Amino acid sequence: MIADLNYLKTMSGGDSKFIREMITLFSDQIEEYKNIMPDLLQKKDYDGLSKIAHKAKSSVAVMGMSEVADILKDLENLAHNEKEVEKYKFMIDYFLEQSELAIKELESTN
Repeated sequence: MIADLNYLKTMSGGDSKFIREMITLFSDQIEEYKNIMPDLLQKKDYDGLSKIAHKAKSSVAVMGMSEVADILKDLENLAHNEKEVEKYKFMIDYFLEQSELAIKELESTN
């Protein structure tokens, strides 16, 4: 499984309604990022991309997606410094693909 809800379960005391709400919020955020991140990349707005990566990193971390959070941390830092620009598209695509898979998993188990 891509996501690990242990943090949410612990934080919420196992409140399934809260966990479902967090999954819905996560899904809505991913839809937003799916539209914003490629646009920022195309416009070469690396500062904006860095800020969105930071925000997205928090979202995936709450869902227990540590590998994806690490990729977003790297994207945040690289974009902030405008380094290794050729890696950004791959990092964004990976984040979005993994997030979509996680949403499907989460929705099927909750």
